[in-house]
Amino acid sequence: MPVLGYLVRLAGNVADARDLLQLTNLTAWDKRDTFEQGTNFVAWMRAIARNHYRNESRKARSRRTVPLLDSDLEQMVEARHEEREKEETRKRRLLKVCLEKLPEKQREAVEKFYLEGFSLEDVGKETNRKVNAVAQVLHRARRNLIDCVRRQSHLGLDRDELQEM
Repeated sequence: MPVLGYLVRLAGNVADARDLLQLTNLTAWDKRDTFEQGTNFVAWMRAIARNHYRNESRKARSRRTVPLLDSDLEQMVEARHEEREKEETRKRRLLKVCLEKLPEKQREAVEKFYLEGFSLEDVGKETNRKVNAVAQVLHRARRNLIDCVRRQSHLGLDRDELQEM
């Protein structure tokens, strides 16, 4: 979804953005061997999408239509998208720190249910608990994570210490 949102902001409407996303996905698939593991996949996709947007804008200009965004506005959209991406990265890091602080039973349930995609029943079988008990553990874990994220945000952990991670 981050690439579609980026394209909507560039193109100005969902229909054109979806068309551009299709072109982006095809190009990414064709050039998948050029993606360097360990680099930012979303940024790579966004660069492909930006190139398709520019190509389509050039084609539109040749048909004597007015492009939706001029280059200054395009740069503003790009900068805002990068800010949002940094914010999402900050939130993921903060959540990771808080997840590590959960009691083992809660952390294990969260990892199995949310990260590994286990059902409540499967988590119960893996941990020898009833489904209702698993649901309660997950409820407490969510509450603890919310409280931790709020606390850490107020303490400034999300700004200083997370950059060192």
